[in-house]
Amino acid sequence: MLIINGTAELMKDSHSFKKGDRHEFNMFSLNMPLEDQLAQIEEYLVTRGWDNIEVTNNGIVEDPASIEHAVLQAAYEKAKNEGFAVTINNQPLI
Repeated sequence: MLIINGTAELMKDSHSFKKGDRHEFNMFSLNMPLEDQLAQIEEYLVTRGWDNIEVTNNGIVEDPASIEHAVLQAAYEKAKNEGFAVTINNQPLI
C-alpha cells in the first residue's frame, strides 16, 4: 500500500476547518506507483474541498502492523476496501 504525506489548502467552508487554511495530510492508496496515481489523488482531495496539494513524501507500507496510530490504522483499512483514504491534521500550518 502506498502512503503519501503532504499539505493541502481547504477551498470551501467546513464545520471542522477554516477555509483557506493549509493542513498536513496522510493518504493511503491501494494502487502504486505514485506517479500513476497523481491524477486520482488530486481528484480525490479536490472533491473533498482540498486543493493546492503538495506531496512532500511517499513510501510503501509493507507491514500494516507497523502503523501505530489508530486513525492511520483505520485509514489503511478503509483504503484496502475503497482504494483511497485520507487523514487531515486538525491543526493548520502557520
